[in-house]
Amino acid sequence: MMHGHIQRGIFKLFAGLVGVLGLAALTSAQAEEYYDKYDLTAKPGYVDIGVQPMAYPLAFISSTMQHDRLLREDLKKLGLALRVFPFRKGNDMVHLVGNGKLVLTFLGDMPTVNTIMRTDALVVGLGKRNFSSIVSRDYGQLEALRGKRVAFSGGSSSHLVLLRGLKAAKMEEKDVTMVAMEPSQMPDALDSGAIDAYSAWEPTPSISLARNLKNRAIYRGMSTDWVVLSGEFVQARPQAALALVASYARAIHWMRAANANAELAGAWVMADGDAFTAAPRALSLAKVVEIVRKDLLEVPGAPAVPSKIDGEAPLMKEFEFLRQQGRIAAGMNADRIGHAFAYTGLKQVQADPKKYRLFVYGYDQ
Repeated sequence: MMHGHIQRGIFKLFAGLVGVLGLAALTSAQAEEYYDKYDLTAKPGYVDIGVQPMAYPLAFISSTMQHDRLLREDLKKLGLALRVFPFRKGNDMVHLVGNGKLVLTFLGDMPTVNTIMRTDALVVGLGKRNFSSIVSRDYGQLEALRGKRVAFSGGSSSHLVLLRGLKAAKMEEKDVTMVAMEPSQMPDALDSGAIDAYSAWEPTPSISLARNLKNRAIYRGMSTDWVVLSGEFVQARPQAALALVASYARAIHWMRAANANAELAGAWVMADGDAFTAAPRALSLAKVVEIVRKDLLEVPGAPAVPSKIDGEAPLMKEFEFLRQQGRIAAGMNADRIGHAFAYTGLKQVQADPKKYRLFVYGYDQ
């Protein structure tokens, strides 16, 4: 069974790989990707999960689940244990979901759509609902960015928000200089003047706003994150899948129950991030707890699988954006998204909270 100290050891091992290889500066054309080092061959008795230590508040759910003794008990009864693999961003996980590899993943909206399009993925529930932001220091209006350098992460929710913002300002992509960049690099690039603005999801905007009072969010657009299961795992191990679903719901209830719980979860998240990046902390514990409260714990109804987001079925806008960008294979249609959201695992565990111990807590201290 993988306990907290073993998990932290694995995070430190991966952080060492990051430091040695200088992964932040590498591209696939220059070197092997960091996750190519991961042993994701199917191993009997293990449930492999992909997490994003630096994605808030998603990391609060995944870190809390890793410290959930009840989940470990439930999986042990089924002859299973967790193996945890950290990733820099959701798009790095898309091609690893299913096919005997990653069973449970924590993904942003665009990676969720891409995952659903390529494999039989099922949506467990909402991981966050908040805003991606366009951040600048020297320019207070989108119109002022004409001809300026704006960083973005291609095919992400923040890319979509950037395009929406430009459209609202009666501008197009060609009216700015689009600079593809990893979100983790954006605050430094803005500080140095290498870019004039960027579009990103949390915690990147909060990092910039905390660094310099002149930095400001000049446009915001809705984005969501999701907890996603491999459909083949649900078919093969339905009770194990429900144990994971129950742990997801229990994590949110527990963090919401007391501020001390949210703070303990925040300490786990920050420790995981420290181990993975080997970089100085950019935000205080109070700030990361503020993010999880605002973007998850205070979201009405969470844990949930909302039937609509901003008046539309979830991820339909994102599907259309990716289709227009040519990032979805020809012949794919939105029916697959409807299938993914038809998974009833969360409803099953919520219908029997006593059996699934949704309000019984046992977390590592």
